[in-house]
Amino acid sequence: MNSCDCLLLPNFGCAQPVRTALTDPAAPPRLLLIEADEAVATALSRGLRRHGWAVLLASTAEAGLQLQAEWAPHAVLLASGLPDMTVGKLVARLAERGGCSILVLSGHEHDRLRHVVLGRGAHDVMSKPMRARDIAARLLAVQRRLGQPAPILD
Repeated sequence: MNSCDCLLLPNFGCAQPVRTALTDPAAPPRLLLIEADEAVATALSRGLRRHGWAVLLASTAEAGLQLQAEWAPHAVLLASGLPDMTVGKLVARLAERGGCSILVLSGHEHDRLRHVVLGRGAHDVMSKPMRARDIAARLLAVQRRLGQPAPILD
C-alpha cells in the first residue's frame, strides 16, 4: 500500500475521477473496502467491480475513516482484524457519521463479535471466506432495505 495506507484503483487514482464519481448520477455506487490483507482486498475489489461497484481500498481503519469522509461511499465493507483499531470501534465510528451501509467480514464465527458489530451499527456480518458474488448479493439486499443505490446482479 502507499503512504496513506490506501490503494487507489483505476479511474480513482486522482482527484478529478473521484469528484466525477461523486457528482455523476450515472456513476456506479461507491464501495469503500477496508481490508489489511492486500491480496484479499485486491481479489474482492476485482470481483465487486465486476458486479457494478466503484471500489476504493483502505488497509487501515484510520485510512478508511478518512476515505469515508472524503469519498462519501454508499457502502463500507470492512474486515475484522485491522491493525490499528478494533472492528467494534470502527463500526461505531462509521455508523456515527452515517450515510452508508456497513457490512463486516469476519474470519471467525464468534457470536460475540457478531453481536458487538450489529449492536454498534453494522447492517450485516459475513464469515470469511466468501465469494465476491455472495458479498454483492448481501450488499444489494442491504442497500435495497436502506433505499440506497446498488447495482443489479445478473
